[in-house]
Amino acid sequence: MEETWNIRSVLDWTQGYLLNHGIGDARSQAQRLVCHALSLSRVDLFLNLDKPLSVEERDILRDAIKRRVAGEPLQYITGKAPFRFIDVIVDKGVLIPRPETEVLVSEVLRFLDDERFASEEPSSFLVADICTGSGCIAASLASEREDISVIATDISNEALDIACRNIEALGLRDKVSLLPGDLGSAIDEDLMGRFDAIVSNPPYVPSDLIDTLEIQVASFEPRLALDGGSDGLDIFRRLLPFAHKALRVGGLFACELHETSLEEAVSLAQSTGFDAKQICDLNDKPRVLLAYKRGDE
Repeated sequence: MEETWNIRSVLDWTQGYLLNHGIGDARSQAQRLVCHALSLSRVDLFLNLDKPLSVEERDILRDAIKRRVAGEPLQYITGKAPFRFIDVIVDKGVLIPRPETEVLVSEVLRFLDDERFASEEPSSFLVADICTGSGCIAASLASEREDISVIATDISNEALDIACRNIEALGLRDKVSLLPGDLGSAIDEDLMGRFDAIVSNPPYVPSDLIDTLEIQVASFEPRLALDGGSDGLDIFRRLLPFAHKALRVGGLFACELHETSLEEAVSLAQSTGFDAKQICDLNDKPRVLLAYKRGDE
């Protein structure tokens, strides 16, 4: 690129380069890469189309383009990802939030709305987010409803660092508590039986399928957060008894799982003391288990 290239010309060049390397949605991705390199919002980008790029900005953009055509996810390059009504910080230590997980959050909010309307008195809700990763689920629940408090856990210190940054950036320190530990092991025993909802997006991809995923997932996202064992249910099986112990009667355990695992997951939940069903994602694939703690155990 020549020093005289401005935002307009570099946008066109980047879009064409991405297209030639098989990157879908090249126009939008070019805009986001240029915004990243110049530290501009999209609005400011288009208000300054004639602005020339500095040598430093060109170097940042060149590096970002190389990373993208090598398959690295755009979200890791820019360091952020949209999720529902918020943007969250992400890096290679956490999964990139996906639309499927927005369905999981919607189902938990729908359940708590029903509980609120059924109650004669105003109430607050206690939710646990297990395997929180970036904290996108906990942050969304806490930011969208004033009456929700969340305890979020993760075994990865790297993930908890990212989640902490997101909770701080979104002003949710008073509503979300972060705990290091394996699944629910760090949660106070005194809280068992008091949770209104347990939500989790655990590692759930069957081991044999990980290497068949698109390159930006298989080669860049953390395997620890993907690998669910031979049938994708290793972590889920360990979560079930914790969820049953932690929930109040009638409470909800909502868990995102692989589309091939939902039927078995429903059966396992029913045999653990839940009434369970499966919900499809936006692509009409089985994706979310909803399990309600029975009171006849």
